[in-house]
Amino acid sequence: MIPADGFTHGFPERTGGVSTGPRSSLNLGARWGDDKANVAANRRMLAEHAGYDPSKLIATRHVHGTNVWRFGEPLADDAEFDGLVCNEVGPVLGAFAADCIPILFAEPTARVVGAAHAGWRGTVGGVATNVIERMRELGARPERVRVALGPSIGACCFEVGPEVVAEFTAAFGAVPGMVVDGPNKQHIDLRVVTRSLLEKVGVQPEHIDDRPPCTRCEGDRFFSYRRDGREGGVHMAFIGLV
Repeated sequence: MIPADGFTHGFPERTGGVSTGPRSSLNLGARWGDDKANVAANRRMLAEHAGYDPSKLIATRHVHGTNVWRFGEPLADDAEFDGLVCNEVGPVLGAFAADCIPILFAEPTARVVGAAHAGWRGTVGGVATNVIERMRELGARPERVRVALGPSIGACCFEVGPEVVAEFTAAFGAVPGMVVDGPNKQHIDLRVVTRSLLEKVGVQPEHIDDRPPCTRCEGDRFFSYRRDGREGGVHMAFIGLV
């Protein structure tokens, strides 16, 4: 679990906003066609509820990659990063997701935070471990980092083709629980893989919270790209130092 003292963080559900239709109501992503005014209002409402300045939110375009931005580096308006790290009070890092795993990181001693968007491609590429490495540049130590995996598609619903299974097997070998037999095709458990990656770089097993709800299963609480497609909404995990 991420320690609460000294941090603001959360994994908002889909309710409590102003968006309508399949995106009702707290859609926090602007890329898939929602009215920009609705998205801006939803982000303000979230910031007010969580107690941070909405103008301090830092959120980048995600491309299912592994690049991680560090606070203080140049950041263009159209920047493409799937991970962010920061060691300053004020900025709040955002990670979008609608089935992919939003991951939050906190190192309470060095006071460094991180956020990542990890779909299957980003997981295979090691975006979570790249965040840890960039946090180390700011003085964090992996054994002190706390990690929480947010609402995301579970092994119950993440059916994939044999080519995806082959990529995971080539990258990680036979990780217990990574590949799960399904009624039609095999499934991948992204949470199991993410835990394995984090433990290999020194994150302590007891510091990883890796059992979030499944977004596809719980439609009343969460958006899901697999269930709703581009007509649905997007979540945004957030974390910052206070």
